[in-house]
Amino acid sequence: MTALLGPIAVVACLASGVGISRLVGRLRRGEPLVPALPANPVPWDGLDVAALFVLFMACQVGVGVLVSLVTPTTAGATPVVTNAGLAASAVAMLVFTLLGMVVLRLRGAPAGSLGFRDPQPAAGLRLAVGTWVIIVPPLLAVAAFLDRFVVSYSHPVVDFLRADRSLPAVGLVVLTAVVAAPIAEEFFFRRVLQGWLETRLGEQAIVVSAVCFGLAHLGHGLGWIPLIGFGLATGYLARRRGTILPGIVVHALFNAVSVALLLLPPPSTPGGRLNDVDEKTDLVKVSANSTP
Repeated sequence: MTALLGPIAVVACLASGVGISRLVGRLRRGEPLVPALPANPVPWDGLDVAALFVLFMACQVGVGVLVSLVTPTTAGATPVVTNAGLAASAVAMLVFTLLGMVVLRLRGAPAGSLGFRDPQPAAGLRLAVGTWVIIVPPLLAVAAFLDRFVVSYSHPVVDFLRADRSLPAVGLVVLTAVVAAPIAEEFFFRRVLQGWLETRLGEQAIVVSAVCFGLAHLGHGLGWIPLIGFGLATGYLARRRGTILPGIVVHALFNAVSVALLLLPPPSTPGGRLNDVDEKTDLVKVSANSTP
């Protein structure tokens, strides 16, 4: 499988290039990059956004406390990702999303304003796949460059998956990174936060929410920089479509690539290491950053 990485990367780059050229063509013709659906403004305010942020942190802290009680560690020891930690992190993100929706509904928000409805699901799915094809090669290239030439990326979740590639371990990583994280993070950053900012900043809300998304993943190298680009892409989709469902699909596909790359065996060349992109893709920054 490793031998196929080269041809797959070439095909991916060509597909991305074709997609980018089409977007440029649309811009030159004065056409929007993504067809817009009717605006779907949100009714909540900044206090609601702050409350949901506190709720998110409370869920994560609560998970950390529970996991530490179940799997106590030596004082001063480096935190290690465990099966229990990953499972708890996934549950915490899903619980946060559910509670966040309940809170907003109790505050008077219509169900349609939460971003989980798409009046054109087939079109949204096509846009999600097309966006994923376009953004994956350039973002992974930026991440690889930063890792090799600026600051090396490392994270306990990478070590966890390399040390344990059993089916339960892989399943927990997939649950956390491909299911829970895309739902929770797109809900908060692209709907709760960006939706509120759009009522005040308009299009500029996309940039602000993308920067916040990137900065939320500080602490393990410079992987947060390409994540800002990722946030711009999914934020634009959310702005134009009024729904976060396409962004969730893009997020899940992007993280699925990361899981696949982490599962590949290391190259057999002397001094070789795992594919450079596998250490700083969205999987680690989304799932592991929220793991106690």
